[in-house]
Amino acid sequence: MSRSLLFSALLTCLSFTVLHAQSIPAATKITVRTIDAIESKSADAGQSYRASLDDAISVNGNKVAEKGADCILRILEVKEAGKVSGKNELKLVVSQIRINGTLVNVDTDPVALEGKSKTKSTGIRAGIGAGVGAGIGAAVGGGQGAAIGAGVGAGAGVASSAMTSGPEIKVKPETVLSFQVK
Repeated sequence: MSRSLLFSALLTCLSFTVLHAQSIPAATKITVRTIDAIESKSADAGQSYRASLDDAISVNGNKVAEKGADCILRILEVKEAGKVSGKNELKLVVSQIRINGTLVNVDTDPVALEGKSKTKSTGIRAGIGAGVGAGIGAAVGGGQGAAIGAGVGAGAGVASSAMTSGPEIKVKPETVLSFQVK
């Protein structure tokens, strides 16, 4: 009789974990604090990073997961800025939360992190190139040389921007991110 009671208790504990993971309702807010640094330069879709719950998760007054519980963040998508304009973008989701000692799968809406726009830096480079080119052109060939130099310089500025990537996204450890359960 005691073996069946022990087995029953074990099954209850296992089902408790599964029930709690499945019972986190849609639209529940999950706030995490990153442990690992995340950088767009080295990130790939599918890559995982460590985080911890910044707040406990409660459902109907019952704690489902404790504050500080281990979480796994997964990169859903990485987008690089275009050659001349655009922004780098990372999309992250919470894929797992440790509940009662077991990592349990979770399905959250993605959070999109965006880098600064490359469009402004391209314009600045083109403007500087045009100014420098106009100055050199004026010194060498007068007014017509200035016009030609400005065009060449602007082109050089845009070309130099096309050879560089957009501003990198860097998520430092201890960064707080909020997600929502699907």
